[in-house]
Amino acid sequence: MKTLKRFLTVMVVLIVAVMCSGLSKAQDTKGTDFWFMFNKNDLSSPQVLSLFITSDVNTSGNVSIAGLGFSTPFNVTANTVTTVVLPNAASVHANDAVGNLGIHVTSLNEVTVYGLNRVNFTTDAFLALPTDILGTDYLYLNYKDNGNGHLMGIIGTQNNTTVTITPKIALGPHPANIPYNITLQQGETYEILQQTANSELTGSTITSDKPIGVMGVHRCVNVPIGICCCDHIVEMLFPTNTWGKNFITYPLATRLNGDHWRILASENATTVSIDGVPQPMINSGDYIELSLTAGASINSDKPVMVAQYSNSQGVDNVVSDPFMMLIPPFEQFLAAYTVSTPASGFAQNFINVVVPNAIVGSMTLDGVPVPAVNFTPIGVTGFSGAQLPVALGSHNLAGSLPFGCFVYGYDSFDSYGYPGGGSLSQIAVVSTLDVTPENATNEINTPHCMSGLVLDNLGVPVAGVRVDFLISGANPGAGFAFTNAAGIAQFCYTGTVVGKDTIIGSTGNLADTVFKTWIDNPLPVELSSFVSSINGKDVTLNWSTSSEINNSGFDIERSSVNGQWTKAGFVNGNGTTSEQQNYTFTDKNLNSGTYNYRLKQIDYNGSFEYFNLSNEVVIAIPAKFSLSQNYPNPFNPSTKIQFEIPIDANVKLSVYDNSGKLVSVITDGFKSAGYYTVDFNASNLSSGVYFYKLETPQYTKVLKMSVIK
Repeated sequence: MKTLKRFLTVMVVLIVAVMCSGLSKAQDTKGTDFWFMFNKNDLSSPQVLSLFITSDVNTSGNVSIAGLGFSTPFNVTANTVTTVVLPNAASVHANDAVGNLGIHVTSLNEVTVYGLNRVNFTTDAFLALPTDILGTDYLYLNYKDNGNGHLMGIIGTQNNTTVTITPKIALGPHPANIPYNITLQQGETYEILQQTANSELTGSTITSDKPIGVMGVHRCVNVPIGICCCDHIVEMLFPTNTWGKNFITYPLATRLNGDHWRILASENATTVSIDGVPQPMINSGDYIELSLTAGASINSDKPVMVAQYSNSQGVDNVVSDPFMMLIPPFEQFLAAYTVSTPASGFAQNFINVVVPNAIVGSMTLDGVPVPAVNFTPIGVTGFSGAQLPVALGSHNLAGSLPFGCFVYGYDSFDSYGYPGGGSLSQIAVVSTLDVTPENATNEINTPHCMSGLVLDNLGVPVAGVRVDFLISGANPGAGFAFTNAAGIAQFCYTGTVVGKDTIIGSTGNLADTVFKTWIDNPLPVELSSFVSSINGKDVTLNWSTSSEINNSGFDIERSSVNGQWTKAGFVNGNGTTSEQQNYTFTDKNLNSGTYNYRLKQIDYNGSFEYFNLSNEVVIAIPAKFSLSQNYPNPFNPSTKIQFEIPIDANVKLSVYDNSGKLVSVITDGFKSAGYYTVDFNASNLSSGVYFYKLETPQYTKVLKMSVIK
């Protein structure tokens, strides 16, 4: 078939593979704008509130708390951690009242932010979520109250935000299961305390009309209840649209009797399995609580949120105490992390990693590969886990494939723990995955690219979702890519061995299989360039070949964001030639939207191969209303009428005779902003002059046309 000559960055994963990112980017826990809050710890002792801020690059930023008049700049050196200490008053909130203690972190480049609430014998940490991944729908998760009190904290990110809270139990003056509203401005906070032994706030719902942050907190809780001793636990909760269905667990280091786990359902009739064993069905807001002593897989048929709890020290008399740590689903793992322990106060610090078996022995900690002997396979999941002791300070972890990272530490009757990060894209709404092309042939040592289209249940593209690609056959390997704004994750690799590859693209529980054949003889058509240009609502494609053998021609195919390919035209080839040939094709009168193009090169014997245009083509919406002269004019019996609307509107296009009588309504209804071409057939009209009229609430225009028979 052909070879598309491009400059590609490659990495070796048994074969040479590369993620062709384009506009693709993970919606991860890195950001340049954060809103969050600290909440009450056990206030019988002095507390220290600290932020750990890290970045992949040198950057700077600012931390502010408007309600305290606090503002301080910070600088971060790449792959190190900067600590910012906050006023203790940042965690002191009036109960069941709106305050102004939102913590605002901004930076020039993306950073990751962790919060640490430190009190002797009662400490915990949390991963702060950037504003761009916060949501409007949450379910509260924490642990049963021992009488010290659990707290719900909410942070506004935009002015005039209405928040609706439906508590699972009576919450202060608010009755159980009865919604109540609060209003938050940007940076305002709300905290409410529930202090009743054995009460359970988990499963309460928090919804809003604009993105908010939600904190799940207990001042000092025993895990399990009744076992000494208590500790502060806190996490910034994940919005429900980021919850997942597939989780890999690994036990905490040093503990003798395992860890507690909670699995919270977002939908009714949720089925959960632990290592393949079904658990009792749960409904929205309900949870499963269990103890696990070894690595395990947690799978569900509907999205859930999973938390790991360190037990109280009295459970096994090992130096420790409770903390709460959210566990991202494995499709939200990242391939690199920079994390930190507290600067002091914890004699034992660990990082748990959960990695694909393919990178056991190659994943690095602070630039040094972690020996394979440190890892233990986790059943038949394809993952392995390790508990890595680390020194105080910052640490860098990296792998060629995404993996999970969890940071925690212990001291006498004290502990902390937090997830190292995650992609936190909206995987809960993903409905379909389609990988193309289904079959392709390439010469060895040339790049092959495939596209995974991810849509929700309404057919809308989902951005920021990680699609994994597993290659078996002649050129085994693996890689991943994130979907762009059009919902497409493009992954490229170069085969070096003749034969056939089977490629499985997957995300969550969805998978699609395609095939690639690698040959070692020169291919009939060598494509040297393929580019696009836009002129209004016309797209011109230009491509060149350096040589051709038996080339019949090219079908030009177009797809919109729904991923359905249609033929837009055909251009004849030049048979057999060793000279450069240049081709052009113009796709005219397109509606506003985002399009992808590809060439289907066809040999005389009917064999074919595809070239994908590397970029998306975007036809912008019109700048103003317009109605064009019909063409042809005069006509018999058919003509075309074009009009443009710059906004969504109800549109009516009508035809009148010379006396003003309505003779036809061509279109009448709602239309999205864009370019439109409609056909009008006058076979039932006599010769004469007619008028066509475009009407919208904002615009009216009339033009004349002639029918000649």
